[in-house]
Amino acid sequence: MSAADLHTLTGAYAVDALDGPEREGFERHLAVCAPCREEVRELTATAARLGLAASATPPPGMREEVLRRVAAVRQEPPRARPPAGSPGGT
Repeated sequence: MSAADLHTLTGAYAVDALDGPEREGFERHLAVCAPCREEVRELTATAARLGLAASATPPPGMREEVLRRVAAVRQEPPRARPPAGSPGGT
């Protein structure tokens, strides 16, 4: 796994979603990467707060209303990215 790949694992690590070998590799990376340590700290705190969040029962009929409205809205096609090197492209 490349260093770039390791930087993408902060969220999964924060919610304990990495398997043994991935976790071990990421923990070695954390030992030398301050930005990832900070991001893991922040994401862990956010996950803990979300876990404590109160749930609310939706009003009766909300599901049916949402599904009715979704069925009436046309989905837009994916937007094409500008070619690399062109204005707005990367």
